[in-house]
Amino acid sequence: MEIADIFSQAGGYFEWLMRLGCALLAGAVLGLDREVRRRRIGIRTYMMVSLGAAVFTIVSIEMAHDMVAQGLSSDPSRVIQGLVGGLGFLGAGAIIQGDKSVGGMVTAASLWVAGAIGLASGLGYEGLALTSATLAAGVLWISHFMAHRGQKDRPDAQD
Repeated sequence: MEIADIFSQAGGYFEWLMRLGCALLAGAVLGLDREVRRRRIGIRTYMMVSLGAAVFTIVSIEMAHDMVAQGLSSDPSRVIQGLVGGLGFLGAGAIIQGDKSVGGMVTAASLWVAGAIGLASGLGYEGLALTSATLAAGVLWISHFMAHRGQKDRPDAQD
């Protein structure tokens, strides 16, 4: 292996590290509101969802590069399709609580956003990821002031 190859690989690893770090930070920004409110699903979950989505995205891109280098065709967007479906399944688990009321919609939606933020980070759109995380955290923060509005009529008031 030549020195140029080593530096080339190190640059790739640094880029991965930056993308993964951004996913963790963005997930933390989004999960902080949940942690402050002492919700069951908090900052760790949001960081893990965002990190996982970023890892899957980076792996799909790197795999596509390797396959193209070998003369094969690849479609990394299929991994993105799988991520969206998997995040929906994760969100469904947050919604279904076993009783007759429906709750967890905000949690499911924000987990879905955390996955999208991780995906953006994994693709190298760190600015978009951090901006989206900040906006989503703002929505969660603002919704705190409306948490008790019409509580008797809202089946998701526990979320």
